Amino acid sequence: MSVTITLPDEIANPLQAQAEAKQVSLDKLVTDLLTNVLATDQEEDELEALVARIKATPPNPANIHPPTASLAELLLNSPEDPDFDLEAWNREWAKVEAEIKAIERADDIAEGRG
Repeated sequence: MSVTITLPDEIANPLQAQAEAKQVSLDKLVTDLLTNVLATDQEEDELEALVARIKATPPNPANIHPPTASLAELLLNSPEDPDFDLEAWNREWAKVEAEIKAIERADDIAEGRG
């Protein structure tokens, strides 16, 4: 199918320049741009419809379990794990935090913030 669209020069000229820079025809550039826009809008519409459907779904009473005690109470009275090694856990957690900081530092440097 063929469609003719008349665009003002302030839109047509930058499109032509971009087509030349990419070494593609103006028709191909505009077709690709419109294809991407239409695909993006459809995905966004589908996502918005999904979110609306989730929001409209009433809670399932079978999945609601009222509390029998306070969380603080349960945690204070929970049995101790004889196999839990706090020092080993703290060492492992320190390694994780150091790795996260190194990644963030590398990202900052790569993005010119460091």
